[in-house]
Amino acid sequence: MVQEKRKIMIIEPHCSGGIELLKSARRMGVEVHAVTHEDLYQHSYSDAVKEMIDYTLFTNFCEEMEAVSDIVAYGKKVGIEGVVAGFEFVTDLAVKVANELHLPTHDVSKCEALRRKDLMHQFFAEHQVSCAKTIVVQTWDECSTAALEIGYPVVIKPSSNAGSCSVFKVSSVQELRKAFEIIRQNNVEFPHDMPLDDHILIQEYLSGQEVSVEVAIYNGEISVLAITDKMTTSGNHFAEIGHTLPSHLDTLEQKKITDMTKCAVRSLGLNNGIAHVEVKLTQDGAKIIEVGARMPGGKIPCLLLHACGMDEGIIYIQTSLGRCPDVSPRNDQFAAIRFITSEKEGVIESIGRLEEIQKVSTDGQEGIVDIEIYAREGEKIGVPINNIDRIGHIISVSNHYEKASALCSEALEKIELKIAE
Repeated sequence: MVQEKRKIMIIEPHCSGGIELLKSARRMGVEVHAVTHEDLYQHSYSDAVKEMIDYTLFTNFCEEMEAVSDIVAYGKKVGIEGVVAGFEFVTDLAVKVANELHLPTHDVSKCEALRRKDLMHQFFAEHQVSCAKTIVVQTWDECSTAALEIGYPVVIKPSSNAGSCSVFKVSSVQELRKAFEIIRQNNVEFPHDMPLDDHILIQEYLSGQEVSVEVAIYNGEISVLAITDKMTTSGNHFAEIGHTLPSHLDTLEQKKITDMTKCAVRSLGLNNGIAHVEVKLTQDGAKIIEVGARMPGGKIPCLLLHACGMDEGIIYIQTSLGRCPDVSPRNDQFAAIRFITSEKEGVIESIGRLEEIQKVSTDGQEGIVDIEIYAREGEKIGVPINNIDRIGHIISVSNHYEKASALCSEALEKIELKIAE
């Protein structure tokens, strides 16, 4: 007798983390039902992505109540057994759908905080989660007053955007005003045009190393999968330009990070799923930046698979199906990624010498395991100010932390990027 495939729903897999989730679903052998916008599916989904999807439901995320109703009705009709979010902007919607279908998920009464950082920081404050001092504003007068109260430099960011978009470090009222206007102008999400919440966060600037933590949650029990050391741009922006995992921080430092991460996850009512937690290591200890209840971007799931043998997408799907996830490492290596970026604005003339970078197989060997170019010749690019401004990436694997990072850096130096100004 052939066993019927389990049916899972991925709400909007059209992003880096969502595509990794689709790949995991294929490796797991489940039946995939994707939810997206019809125009996006027709014009932006590649054939390779479409081939990983068994069935598709079209809805309109801009009309949330109607979308939830559509998705729940479909889920009941076809017998969906697990619901996961493939895209950060639908993490709260995924919780609402799963709750209506009586499937494992997070606390629905707190799910709005998964998309609104102003609400997230309220829960952090209520549960004594260590984080940056934060004042929530809406008007320019409130904004300028908050910055003076906290003291320059401050960080200004929108409540509900993602990917480090419209996040600025500012050191004067003039810079603050410019950043405030940029945030106000960028008031819809891309590519669905979902309206963004109009609250803005003014925060103290935290100096120190940044890390992220991948966790799995099953019936409220939290398991840390890995801590990732992160590289970000300097200056007034916070674009991520590289990662290495597992972290090389000492055991005591990692325990402090883990303890604060678990506190943050509990404060948001995360019960069944995964979370990507961003943390800053300051002189006053580990401080939480934010929590995402979804697959991480930046190819972190690939690093986790290469270095530790853990499939974060499968873990996420297992929790959504009410199954205890397998979080045991199957590998003991280090993986690094470095993103290819430009040092100046202009048009890409050519991306050369890629053939000089030798790839190896992934069965325990050391070396470069993946190279991908996203941008095309003739495309206009700029210096990285957010996580969208990437040209491509290089991933390496090694038995040693320093070697994994060095392999990426050496390969990056070989690439010849010609930009016409």
